[in-house]
Amino acid sequence: MKETIIKQTKKVKMNKPVLIEGLPGIGLVGKLAADLMVDELKAEKVAELYSPHFPHQVVMQKSGIIKTIKNEFYLVRRQNKLPDLLILVGDVQAITSEAQYEINGKIIEYLKNNGGSFIITLGGYGTGKGTKDPKIFGAATNKSLVDKYANFGVLFGKTSGSIIGAAGLLLALGRMEKIPGVCIMGETHGGYVDANAAKKMINILSKILNIKVSTKKLEKKALENKKLLKKLQEEQLKEQQAIISMGEPRLSYIR
Repeated sequence: MKETIIKQTKKVKMNKPVLIEGLPGIGLVGKLAADLMVDELKAEKVAELYSPHFPHQVVMQKSGIIKTIKNEFYLVRRQNKLPDLLILVGDVQAITSEAQYEINGKIIEYLKNNGGSFIITLGGYGTGKGTKDPKIFGAATNKSLVDKYANFGVLFGKTSGSIIGAAGLLLALGRMEKIPGVCIMGETHGGYVDANAAKKMINILSKILNIKVSTKKLEKKALENKKLLKKLQEEQLKEQQAIISMGEPRLSYIR
């Protein structure tokens, strides 16, 4: 494999899908929310993304069967002519700028080929401190979206810095293809898996998308994600130490 591929697992016709990205990031806030949506909305897997830019490893499971590192697309069909929801979840993000552009470019191409109409990226906004009532921040591709989503309780213009990885690049690349979008970020400490911020995010997303998602399973989902993340990080650390021992520059892992 020399480049990123998106393998269709089921042939489907989508109705102006809204892409919802929830890959691993700060506090795993976006990943927790997206994974829960997949489960609660009984989304159907329609495609898998594999990339040589992902860590060169597989995860050994208790069943004895390996788990391949990948990203997955799940589809939620909607009634009353509402646009379908195309939820992107996965184990990791790429570790270099070039890889991020290559992978996210493929995602935008896939979305466009399926008539994609909008992009919502999910993530955490690290503050270095915990809070019982996390705020939900936002950044959008145009002013009209700022006005629209502010009505749902999303705070705009209250953050600073950059949106790193898929949560930011998908919006930028999407805008180049005339697909608007918004990034929704849950306020979080940043140093641990934050189910509380994910819960607040789900509550607001439920209003925005007019869906019903129970958050009862969120703590269990947070624990599962924490274990997987720890395993992936341990393997990544081994790889970095091996590279250092060979005298090569150290790599960093975006999460």
